[in-house]
Amino acid sequence: MALLQEFSGLGPLLRPTSAPDAPLTSRTPLIRYRRRGLEIGEVYFEDALPEPLPRVDLLRFLAVHEPRSERPWKRRNTLSVDMTLPEDELMRQMGKNNRYKVRRAMSRDSLEVQTFESPTPQAVVEFADYYDEFAGSKSLRPVFRPRLYAMAKSGMLVLSRASSDGEPLVWHAYAAGSRQALLMYSASLFRRYEDSSVRNMVGRANRFLHWHDMLWCRNAGYAFYDLGGINLAGEDEETRRVTDFKLGFGGGPRPSYTCTTALTAKGRLAKLALGVRRVDL
Repeated sequence: MALLQEFSGLGPLLRPTSAPDAPLTSRTPLIRYRRRGLEIGEVYFEDALPEPLPRVDLLRFLAVHEPRSERPWKRRNTLSVDMTLPEDELMRQMGKNNRYKVRRAMSRDSLEVQTFESPTPQAVVEFADYYDEFAGSKSLRPVFRPRLYAMAKSGMLVLSRASSDGEPLVWHAYAAGSRQALLMYSASLFRRYEDSSVRNMVGRANRFLHWHDMLWCRNAGYAFYDLGGINLAGEDEETRRVTDFKLGFGGGPRPSYTCTTALTAKGRLAKLALGVRRVDL
């Protein structure tokens, strides 16, 4: 909490608020997949144990904003935007540069935007192929596809895409449930374009897609649009750049907690090994 108070100029600390009436489920489903020989279960936005207790080696609690149970939680900060605000207020609280680029994209760039609320296997593959190419260009890990497939099967995965003349420019992927949508992946291949004007358009397309996604979330009845982790300390240039980009969409810092619980002997060994190596799944 002290860290957030030190950066109070960045915006208010967001707390859960009531959301517009909408036909959203109150609980998120359990996500199950297999990785590195382990059965993994994931619960998003909540810290209550599923009933009945799943037969998995590791049970992960992700993006919990107000833990009510005593667990070894790991905290970080995310950037959340309150979706109960009026549309004109959402636009007003964005940074001046983002407002300009979003409005220019809407009026001059002829972008086509799609939201995949229940993405088909083909849509998931198209996103994953695009993201993996993006990840390779930035030395990032490719997306773990069995996890995406499990999320899509459960109804939690939402994809969105901005295109120009049928060519995808930007993809976003969200975990959506419990009246909030969390940005998990964002990918754009602007480095493939040598023309600076096209690169600039891709940048505007990304901002416009965020704005489109925010409005989609608001209209669907979600209380929060979460752009994911921010590092308020900003130890390096890349971290500061990403944090500044997210802060440009308004909203404010919000604490987010994760925890991994081992339910089997295999899970306990795996958790120990991951801790020694200081890596996550």
